[in-house]
Amino acid sequence: MKTNTIKVNISGREYPVNVTPDTEAAMLKAVALINEQVKTYSSSYAIKDPRDLLAMCALQLAFQHIEQGNAVQFNENLEQKVKAIENVLHLVK
Repeated sequence: MKTNTIKVNISGREYPVNVTPDTEAAMLKAVALINEQVKTYSSSYAIKDPRDLLAMCALQLAFQHIEQGNAVQFNENLEQKVKAIENVLHLVK
């Protein structure tokens, strides 16, 4: 698949990023979310070092990713248990 190199600005620094045409919009949305979170941390806390602000963003994103994974795992486990109960109920009939 064809990739394009775009330049994104994260916390005042420019980075080249390779994207496919169908992922470019999502990448730009991710950049906007990061920059918005950096602004939020900068205005809410006495953190001014851009690396510290980006580290806090990375921590938040990693935590959200783990929490979403835990929710997915919980739903999968719940679905398996429901199926097991359904199988037992079909055997009882």
